[in-house]
Amino acid sequence: MPSYKNARYRKLLFALLASAVVPIIHVQSATAQQQKIEPNLLLLEVRLDRHVLSDAVTAYQYGSDVFLPLAELSRLLTIAIRTQPKEGRATGYVLTEERGFSLDVVQSTVTLDDKTEAVDPALIKIEPDDIYVAKQLITRWLPVDFNVDMSTLSLHVHPREVLPLQARLERQSRKPAGPRGTYVDPGYPRHDSPYRMLGMPFIDQTFGVDVRRGNGSEQVNAGYTGYLTGDLLGMESSLYVSSTRQKRSPDVRLTLGRHDPDAGLLGPLHARSFVFGSVPVPGVANIALTSPTGNGLTVSNRPLTQPTSFDRHSLQGDLPPGWDVELYFNNALVGFQQSRADGKFNFDDQPLIYGANEFRLVFHGPLGQVRVERQSFLLEQSLIAPGEFYYSVTEHRDDEGRARSVAQFDVGLSRNLSATGGLVRLPIAGTEQRYTNLGLRGFWGSFIVSGDLARSENGGSLGELGLRTRVGGMSFGISHAQLNDFTSDLFLFSSDPVRVRNKARLDGVLPFGFLPRLPMTLEVKRDRLQSGADNIEVSGRVSAYQYGTALSNSLRWQSLAGAKSADGTLQISRRVAGIGLTGQLNYTLKPETELATVAISADKSLSAGYILNLGVARSFANAETLYSAGLNKSLGSFGLGVNASYSSRGAIAVGAQLFIAMGQEPRESTWLIDAQPMANSGAASMRVFIDKNLNGSMDADEEPIKGASFTVNGGNHPVRTNDKGIAYLRGLPVKQNVDLAIDTGSLEDPQWSTRKNGVRLVPRPGRTSTLDFSVIMTGEIDGTVYLVENEEKRGIGDVLLELMDPNRNVIARTKTASDGYYIVPAVPPGEYLLRISPDQLKRLKLTDTGMHMLTMSSDGDFINGVDFSLIPPW
Repeated sequence: MPSYKNARYRKLLFALLASAVVPIIHVQSATAQQQKIEPNLLLLEVRLDRHVLSDAVTAYQYGSDVFLPLAELSRLLTIAIRTQPKEGRATGYVLTEERGFSLDVVQSTVTLDDKTEAVDPALIKIEPDDIYVAKQLITRWLPVDFNVDMSTLSLHVHPREVLPLQARLERQSRKPAGPRGTYVDPGYPRHDSPYRMLGMPFIDQTFGVDVRRGNGSEQVNAGYTGYLTGDLLGMESSLYVSSTRQKRSPDVRLTLGRHDPDAGLLGPLHARSFVFGSVPVPGVANIALTSPTGNGLTVSNRPLTQPTSFDRHSLQGDLPPGWDVELYFNNALVGFQQSRADGKFNFDDQPLIYGANEFRLVFHGPLGQVRVERQSFLLEQSLIAPGEFYYSVTEHRDDEGRARSVAQFDVGLSRNLSATGGLVRLPIAGTEQRYTNLGLRGFWGSFIVSGDLARSENGGSLGELGLRTRVGGMSFGISHAQLNDFTSDLFLFSSDPVRVRNKARLDGVLPFGFLPRLPMTLEVKRDRLQSGADNIEVSGRVSAYQYGTALSNSLRWQSLAGAKSADGTLQISRRVAGIGLTGQLNYTLKPETELATVAISADKSLSAGYILNLGVARSFANAETLYSAGLNKSLGSFGLGVNASYSSRGAIAVGAQLFIAMGQEPRESTWLIDAQPMANSGAASMRVFIDKNLNGSMDADEEPIKGASFTVNGGNHPVRTNDKGIAYLRGLPVKQNVDLAIDTGSLEDPQWSTRKNGVRLVPRPGRTSTLDFSVIMTGEIDGTVYLVENEEKRGIGDVLLELMDPNRNVIARTKTASDGYYIVPAVPPGEYLLRISPDQLKRLKLTDTGMHMLTMSSDGDFINGVDFSLIPPW
C-alpha cells in the first residue's frame, strides 16, 4: 500500500493536472480568442538567401497565426510603404509608383493597384510601433513569400519578384567579406552599471513531480531546480541548485567573475574576463580536449566574441532540466544535447572553416519555450594585429581532485603573421603530463597556412602543417601531422600508436541550380599506425531548408584495422500553420543494413497559449515502442505542463512541471514573473522625461514622456514607455557591448530632442541597468539672405549658413532656398553665433553684414527674421 508521502505527491500532481486542463474547457474559436489572449512576443532573425537582414524583428503569435510588422519589413526589403499606427493607416507603393498601396484599418479596406477590397480585421493588429499583419495576408500584399521557422526563430524571405535590395546585396557581395550584419558602431559613450555586494537576483525555477508504474512497482519522483544570477561580492554571480526526492543533498554550482569587452579588468593585466568557482578548461589543438566543469580560476584578455582557438570553437552554457539544445553550423544541424544532471551543455572543439562560421544554438524548453543564441565570425579575420598580445590562463581541479592547467599566448608579428604558444598540464592514464606548444599562422591572399609543434615532458612530439582556403563557393582545408611517441587527450596510449594523421575537409553548397541550397560537409581522416595499418574515417552531411521544411542527413564510414562499419542519421523538421513535425531516423549500413531507432513528434499551438504535444519512438534493438503526450502552457506569468507516456512493455508515467521566472524592476521595486527564462539575459530600465532645467536629472516638476520607444544595436525594440516614462527592456545580450538609444521617430512633439544620442552598455545576467534619457525643447531660427545690388535687395539661394557655439565650433549647417529663406531646425537652448560660411563668401567674392548673436530659451521658442545681406565688391 503506498505511503502517505506518496499520496501527498499524487495529490500535488493531480492539482497541477487540473490547473492545466480546466482552462481548456473554456476555449472558443481561434478568431474569437485572438482579441482576448495574450500574444507571444517573437524576435525573429530575417534572412534573404545567405544574407541576414536583421538579427531581431518583432513579431507576435496569436495561436497558429504569426503577425509581422508591415513598415519594418517594407523598410528591410526596400519597399516604399510607411505606416501611421495612430491613424490606423499605411500608404506607399510596391516596387513602382504605378502599383499604389493604401491600408485603412478602421474601414477594414486595402487598395492595391487601384483595386479596393475588404480585409478581415482579425488579421491586423495595431501596436504603438507598427501595424502588424498576419503572415498569410502580408504575403498577398507584397511580392514576397515569408516562411517562419519557429524552431529557430527565423523568418525566411523568398521574393516572387526582384527587389531593389537584391541588386544592392549582389553589389556588396563582390566586395571583400565583412562581419555578419551591417550595423555600424555609432560611438556612443559607455554607461557603467556599478557592481553591488548583494543584488536582488533573477531566478529561473522549475518544480516537477511524476509517478511511474511498471513491473509491479510504483515510483514517485519530485524535484526542484533553480538558476539564480545577480551581483554578489562586487562581481557577477550564477548559482545552480538541483534537488530531487531521491538525493539527500542538492547539487550546487557557483561561479563568480567579471567580463569587460573593452579589456578594463585587473589593472595592468587588461583582462576581458576573470572567473573563479565552477569553470571549464579550454581545449588545445592536438593536446587537450575541453574539460568538464571543475573548480578553479580563469583569466583572459581574448576578445569575448572571438573563437576559443584559431581553428576550433567551443560552445558551453547552462541547460535546465527538461530542456534540450540544437547546434546549427552555417544553417546545418550538427548536434543535439539534452539536459544533464549538472545543468550544463557542451559542444566542444567545433571545427572552423575559411569564410563565414555561423553558429546558432536553439533551446527548447519542456513547456514549449524557444530561445535562440547566435555567434558569427570569419576565420580570416582572426589574424592578430602586429604588436597585439592575447593570453588565457586556466587552472582547476575536477570532481576527482585531478589538476588541469592551460596557459596559451598569441602575439601578432606582422600584418600577415602571428605566433602562438603555451603550457599545458593534464592527467593522462593516471599520471600528470606536461606539454609545451608553439605555432605560426600565416595569411596570404585567400590562403591561411599554419604550422604547429607540441612536445610532452616524456620526450614525445607532434608536428602539424595545415592549409585553408576558399575556392568558388567551397571552403577547403587539409592538414598533415607526424607523431613520435606522443600521447594526449586526443592521442591516447596504445600498443599500436598513431604515427601519421592526414585530414581533409570540404564545406559549401552543392552547385545544383535546379535544387534549393544544399549546405554540405565532407571530412576524411586517415591514421597510419606504427604497425603500418590504416584507420580511415569518412563522414559527410547534406542539409536543406525549403518552404518551412528542414532536412539533414549524416553518414559515417569507418575502417578500423580492417573492420568496416557505416551508419547514418536522417532528421526532418517542418512547421506549417501552427503544427510542428519533427522526426529522426538512425540506421546502420555495415556490417548489416537495418534500422536502429525511429522517433516522430508533433506539436500544435492552441488558443490561450497552450501547446499540445504527441510523440512515438521505436527502438528496434530491444523491440520497445514508447508513446507520449503532453499539454503545455508557456505564455503569461508562468509555464505549466502535464505529460504522460506508455511503453509497449507496460510501463506508464504521468508527470507535471511548473516553470516560473522572476526578476525585479528596480525603479518601482515590482516583481516581474514570466514563463520565459530571465536569468541568462540582461535588462535595462529606461526612463524618458522633459528636462526643463537642463540638469540631466528628472526633478519633481518635470514630466515623463509616454510612448517613447528605443533601438537596440540599431534595431527597433517593441517596448514603449508607460505613464511614468519607464520602459523595461528584457532579453538583452550579455557580456558584450550593446548600444541603446531613443527612437526619435517615436517622440510626439517634433520640437523634442534628446540631449544624448545614445549609450553603450555591457549588460550582465541578473542585473537591470537604470538609464535616464532627458529630452529638451528645441526651437528654430529662420530668416532670409538677401543680395544687395544697385540698392535693391533680392533673396539668394544656395547660401550656406553655420550655427556655432560660444567657442565657435560649428554645430549645424543649413542652406537657403531659391528665395533666400532658411530654417535652422532643432536648436537646443543656449547661446549661439550664426554666420554665412566664410569659405563661401571668399569663393563668391562677397561680404556680409556680420554674424548674429542669438539666445535660444528652454521653452522651445522660435527666433524669426534673422536676416543677412550680401554685398558684391563693385
